[in-house]
Amino acid sequence: MNVVILTEGGKNYGLGHVARCCSIYQAFEEYDIFPKFVVNGDESVKTILLNIPFEILDWLNDCSRFSNSDIVIVDSYLADLDFYNNISNNVPLVVYIDDNNRIAYPKGIIVNGTLDTSNMNYIQREDITYLVGNEFIPLRKDFWDIPKLKINDSVESILITLGGNDLRNLTPKLLELLNTHFSNVTKKVIIADSFNNVSEIEKLKNDSVELIYLPDSEQIINTMASVDLAISASGQTLYELACMGIPTIAIGIIDNQKNNITNWINQGFIEYAGCWNDDNLLNNILSKIDYLQDKNIRFDKRLLGILSVNGKGSLNIVKNILKEFYKNNSTFRGIQKEDCLKIFEIANDDEVRKSSFNSEKIKLEDHKKWFNNILMDNSVKFYVLEYENELIGQLRLDFDEKYPVISISLNKKYRGLGLSKILLSKGLELIDGKVIAYIKKENIRSISFFKSMGFKKEGEVVIKNCDALKFIKG
Repeated sequence: MNVVILTEGGKNYGLGHVARCCSIYQAFEEYDIFPKFVVNGDESVKTILLNIPFEILDWLNDCSRFSNSDIVIVDSYLADLDFYNNISNNVPLVVYIDDNNRIAYPKGIIVNGTLDTSNMNYIQREDITYLVGNEFIPLRKDFWDIPKLKINDSVESILITLGGNDLRNLTPKLLELLNTHFSNVTKKVIIADSFNNVSEIEKLKNDSVELIYLPDSEQIINTMASVDLAISASGQTLYELACMGIPTIAIGIIDNQKNNITNWINQGFIEYAGCWNDDNLLNNILSKIDYLQDKNIRFDKRLLGILSVNGKGSLNIVKNILKEFYKNNSTFRGIQKEDCLKIFEIANDDEVRKSSFNSEKIKLEDHKKWFNNILMDNSVKFYVLEYENELIGQLRLDFDEKYPVISISLNKKYRGLGLSKILLSKGLELIDGKVIAYIKKENIRSISFFKSMGFKKEGEVVIKNCDALKFIKG
C-alpha cells in the first residue's frame, strides 16, 4: 500500500504538525505500512523525526507526484482548495487533518482530534467520513501507554516548554521569573533545534536549572514525568501534558490556538495565564503557580487531563483510515482454486482455531481435500474479501439447516480495523430471510460483535462437545 503524509514544519512553522503526523506514521507501522513522509519546511524537523525517513519538499507546488498513491494524508494551514481538489481527484482516499473547519474539503476523511468539536459546524456530507473528538487526538507512540505518576505534596519541579522555536522569546523571561521567585524549585527547560535564544537561556542557568537539549519523545516523557507542573505554549504539547496528567499553565502564542485554549479552559485541565503579549502575563503565571501549590487541585487537574487524552488517538485514526480504504477498494467474491493455501493460512491461525468448534491444528493435506470438496458442494457457499491478491477474510454459508448458517474469520493482518462488519454485511446481502450463527459460549468478543450486527440469542446448544449459543437474524 502506498501511503503519503504531507505536512509543514520547521523554524518558520513550528513542529506541532510534524509531531502529530509522526504519531500517525507510527500507527501505520503497527500494520506494517510505512508511509512516505514529506515536509514543507527545513531540516530542523529531524529532531522530531529521528527514526522516520522524510523528504523536505515544497509539496504545495508539486502535488502531481503523489497521484499514484493509495492514501494521502494532509496536515496543513497553507494548502488551498485547489490543492485539495487536485489530490482528491487523483487519489482513492485523502485524509484532511483539520483544527478549525478551515476549508470546504472535497470527498475523503476529516480528522479533528480536539476536545470539543461541537462548535465546528461541519456540514454533514455522505462523501466525507468525520473522525472528530478527543478519541482521535494523535500522540506519538511513547505516549500510548503512560505509567501512573506520583503527586508530591508541594511543587518541587516546574517544566518550561514553548514549542519548537519559542516564537515569542518567552523562555528567558519565564526562567528569570522562576529563578527570582522560586529559587529552590527545580526548573527544567526544553530547548528545541529552532531556538534562536539559547545563549540567553544559558546565561540564566544555575544549580536549580536543568536544560534539556533537543529531546526525543522518550526524553520528553521522562522529563514530564519528573515535574509537578508545566508552563507551556498552547499547541500540540498540551495534549501530551494532559495525557501525562501534568497540571499546566498555558500561554497563547499564535492566533490559531484560540479554539484550543477555549476548549482546554472549558474542560478545566489548564490554568490559562494569558496571551504572550499581555501586560499581566508574568504576574498571572506567579498567581497560577501559587494556586497549583495545592496538592488536591493538582490531583484534580491530573484526572481531568488523563480522562481527556488517552494517548491512543493516532491508532484510532489509522484504524478508521484503513477500514474506509479497504471498504471501498476491496473485492468480495466467491472462492477459487487458487485460494486454497490462503484459506489454509487463515483457518489455521491460532485465534481462528481457538474460536472454532474443532480447535486442533489442521494438516495441509487434510485441508486440500476439504477445500476441493467445498468447491463441489452445492450446500456450501464460500466467499472471500480480497485486496491486491491478499485475502482480508473469508465467509461461509452452510445451507444444511432450515436457515443458512453463517461464519466468518479474518486474516490476522487485518484484525482490529472493523473489517468483520464489512465482511459480514456482504454475506448478509446474499440472504433473503433468516440466518443463523453458532458461537462458542466463552467467545465474548464474537458474541458482542454478532449482537451489534442485529443477531438475537435464541438458545444454547452443544456442538462437537462445545457449549455454544445460537443466534438468529431476520
